[in-house]
Amino acid sequence: MKTALLFASALLSLTATSAFAAGCEQGTPPSLVDGATASQEQMAETMKAVKAYIVATEEYQACLEAAGRGGKMDLEAYNKSAARMEALAADFNKQLKTFKARNG
Repeated sequence: MKTALLFASALLSLTATSAFAAGCEQGTPPSLVDGATASQEQMAETMKAVKAYIVATEEYQACLEAAGRGGKMDLEAYNKSAARMEALAADFNKQLKTFKARNG
């Protein structure tokens, strides 16, 4: 049992570092403003930050794909980045809907 856990832990650490070793780095998602209180300028700046994060995430995923061509792609890192990007977009869209409802 301990051997299996050690092996699984070692395997996980290898796959987790494969993206980093390939030079692929995932950026940090931007903070979102509250659509109920944000100014138009704040909402516009947040939209720019969200779009920039999506582009950066797509570049990160392309890097993972390129690194995976020589071996096994880090699917866990790829899927996590996709989920993070989708969640950010969904959360931003909720705040944008709230902002638009407040501002007509």
